[in-house]
Amino acid sequence: MTKITEEMVRSYFPQLSEIKNQEYAKKAAEIWVEAFENSSWEDIADAQFATRAPGVALVKHTESVTANALMIARNTVEKYGYEIDTDILILAAVLHDVCKLEEMEMSDQGSKTSRKSSLGKIYQHGFLSGYYTQKYGLPNEVTGLVVAHSGQSKVIPRSIEGMILYYADMMDADIHFVQAGTTLCLETH
Repeated sequence: MTKITEEMVRSYFPQLSEIKNQEYAKKAAEIWVEAFENSSWEDIADAQFATRAPGVALVKHTESVTANALMIARNTVEKYGYEIDTDILILAAVLHDVCKLEEMEMSDQGSKTSRKSSLGKIYQHGFLSGYYTQKYGLPNEVTGLVVAHSGQSKVIPRSIEGMILYYADMMDADIHFVQAGTTLCLETH
């Protein structure tokens, strides 16, 4: 297994540098390192975003969701003057799918493909992300957002940050699902 470091995680997700409380940013990077070490992936670049969208790296999806969420947040503040906690939003966006490192594994078809792991078959998507945010002492708001980000969750996001994360994630997912010619989130959530 190729090792990843906190510095590597920070390079994948440059938005972590924008967080005011850098101790939280450090913890987010540590979570990625631990989750990868607990996974069956040999290389972080092989970890996939979804079984239905082969070839879409989890790291790229996560960075895209984070960048889009931050862009939406900034536009919302500019246009409407609403208060948005971008620290909470960035942390939740960076960590929303960290659980997929353990929920998924490479399929028999090789790199750029995935299937659900034994944990992925029994845990609701987002559970492990929530576990890690609590283990590392991140704010409860971050835990709430990573648990609620999935359409599979019975928890509905009730904050502006939660809405932004949910729709940024669903949009990025559906773009890949359109490209792959498979079922969209819009059809199932």
